[in-house]
Amino acid sequence: MPALQLLAPAKLNLGLEVLERRSDGYHDIQTVFLPLRLYDRIEIEPRTGGFRLDVGDSDLPEGEDNLIARAARAACRALAAPCDLSVRLQKNIPVAAGLGGGSSDAAAVLLGIDRLSGGRLGGPRRAALAAELGADVPFFLEPVPAVGRGIGDRLEKLDGVPAMHWVLIAFPFGVSTPWAYRRASAELTLPREGSSIAALLGPAGVSTPPRNDLEPAVGRLHPEIRRTRRALERAGAAITGMSGSGPTVYGRFASEGEARTAASRMDLSSGARALVTSSPASDAADWDWGVAKW
Repeated sequence: MPALQLLAPAKLNLGLEVLERRSDGYHDIQTVFLPLRLYDRIEIEPRTGGFRLDVGDSDLPEGEDNLIARAARAACRALAAPCDLSVRLQKNIPVAAGLGGGSSDAAAVLLGIDRLSGGRLGGPRRAALAAELGADVPFFLEPVPAVGRGIGDRLEKLDGVPAMHWVLIAFPFGVSTPWAYRRASAELTLPREGSSIAALLGPAGVSTPPRNDLEPAVGRLHPEIRRTRRALERAGAAITGMSGSGPTVYGRFASEGEARTAASRMDLSSGARALVTSSPASDAADWDWGVAKW
């Protein structure tokens, strides 16, 4: 069988409300997920001699600390099959940036192995494995605009979301998600800025700044986040924010042309990158751009 060529898209968190700490140590949240036309590329091919992961020129681990390896072995165990697979990753989504790249890669591997098995894994088992691998992984099994609740794994599809154009500013450092949630939890009683998730999206897309309860603490540690938001606003962004636990900052623009012009004019700090991308509409007919398509 020829190798499967897979696309694993990034996601944007439009706002993130931290609600309460659960008995399992996680926090209940509410957020809006938007898939982006920014992809990692993954190739899966049967081989002899066990599992092999090639992460290309990225700095990611190739062992069990990599979510791709964990997803592959979990799927093979569920199928009671040897994990005789070669997986090659071309990493394009910034790492530890609040864009979900690792979770998307894991979802793509689950879908790819299901394809190689002739569909023996099936939807319910795929969903269960995705939830075990991480809170963001279930979204990437079917990446369409959605509200995420619980720990982000309870998904409700959103209708009527238009296509939108974005500039992403990716920084050369990551943010620890557990640290960000601990800090946000300590500040839950403080006043919080931005629109609530419930009032966020309308027919014209998002037009008011979304509330991200993780941003105040992350922004104090990395003041360039607020400076970058202000720079995007001066460049014409309708709204700006920090995606998820950060540190990536986004700005929404009216067109691809305006987004590209703004990106080219950004005065970026050392090592930061400007990426221009888009999020498809809820009713887009071309959802075959998404995860695990071949």
